[in-house]
Amino acid sequence: MFNKILNILKIYINHFLSENSIIYIQRKLIGADIFLKTDDVLVLIIVLMIFILIISMVLFLFLNISLLFSLMLTIMVPILFSSYVYYKNEKRLEQIELDLPDYIRQLSALIKVGYGIESAFSELSKTMHNSLNDEIKRALLETSFGKPFNESLMDIAYRNNSENLKHTFQIIIYSKESGGNISDILDSISNDLNDIIMLRKERKASVMMSVMFLLISSIIATPFALGMIRLYSEYIGLMGRMNPLDAVIPIASMGYVLIQSVLVSLLIGIVLYSNSKKGIKYILVIVPFSLIVYYCSQFLFKGILGV
Repeated sequence: MFNKILNILKIYINHFLSENSIIYIQRKLIGADIFLKTDDVLVLIIVLMIFILIISMVLFLFLNISLLFSLMLTIMVPILFSSYVYYKNEKRLEQIELDLPDYIRQLSALIKVGYGIESAFSELSKTMHNSLNDEIKRALLETSFGKPFNESLMDIAYRNNSENLKHTFQIIIYSKESGGNISDILDSISNDLNDIIMLRKERKASVMMSVMFLLISSIIATPFALGMIRLYSEYIGLMGRMNPLDAVIPIASMGYVLIQSVLVSLLIGIVLYSNSKKGIKYILVIVPFSLIVYYCSQFLFKGILGV
């Protein structure tokens, strides 16, 4: 019975999503080292959401846990999973770009001793073991099946959405076709990429104080303050005084914590990388910790005040 339900869910997922969407999600899953089919992963997420919803509703009925908290736990499942996949893909791309200068330098050394560009890639792929080399191996495999080498090389940059890879491979292809001195050009590219990496590290170091301020504000200060406001509202109610905001404060305070956590994550991406999308990976850390501080602050002071 359970397997039949899972198969029905898979059918609906494959019907609802286009083939391009399924391929795109599958590529991202593989980039995150999740070697499962797209429909299997989506079914697992749906089942987990239903399970958490049932558990949280039971806690709501018997332990008086906030209904909003129960719903937020359910919604956080796809958000956190998506953030994890994005984070893993970003880390993989970052490592590829860090490995690129050394890879290009070794490629140049092989060309200097007499290898052609394709032969140098093939020879280097036998000794290197990293994510960039995995992409090169895939390009060489596609070439062996008849795909043009230049096209296979550029597909690496498009798959990983990397400007550094795109710029590097375009220069390699142009130099190969024009008959230029590829080894010297590759050395220059390697030096330029190293300079870019150093500039990025210096930029991160210079803005780290601002990032720390944002993290402390989002993870500790704001959740703690809003948790106290919510607890004070409940305390006023227990004292028998009417509080017209009693029903609004829990929703508003939690909503503010979540919204601020997401916005701070995107802002950190802008500060560190000049790209808000780069900040999505920080949601995976900031949102859960903000909620933990928000609720723990209430439980702590409830115990102290005996509320």
